[in-house]
Amino acid sequence: MESNENPIRKDQTSERGQSLLEFAMVLPLLLLIALGVVEFGRAYYQYNTLTKAVREGARYMSMHAYDTDELDRAKNMTVFGNREGTGNPCLPGLGVGNIVVTPRNPSSGTGPTNPPRWVKVSISGYTFQPLFTRVVPISNFAFNPSVEMRYVGLNAWLDQ
Repeated sequence: MESNENPIRKDQTSERGQSLLEFAMVLPLLLLIALGVVEFGRAYYQYNTLTKAVREGARYMSMHAYDTDELDRAKNMTVFGNREGTGNPCLPGLGVGNIVVTPRNPSSGTGPTNPPRWVKVSISGYTFQPLFTRVVPISNFAFNPSVEMRYVGLNAWLDQ
């Protein structure tokens, strides 16, 4: 053995770029998974926010007189979080037109003199828009949460 080189050192220098190559191969997969988790988290947050907003609107409508003014206030409560409809909506793209208030009454017709027994507030036509459309191929995914509550408003006793 006339060579003064250490055989262990020779193996280390020949594998110098292996770690970098492995990282470069795995990085796109890790980024794809991370972006997917971010989008799933955003979708879950938005659906949860819509569910809470619908619950507040149904709670408001179930305790107030059943008339057109209170229906409009319940829609404002669902979208803006207040009766007047001021401020920003709870989610971008959500409007009063997306809110549907449906009375459920065993008898025909509903109104101030014939209130419903149940009130359902739902969201219609709201779609989730992903940030990374090329990574997450979901587009126009509709969220339609709804809540139904027993009507105990000011004129609920008229129906009995």
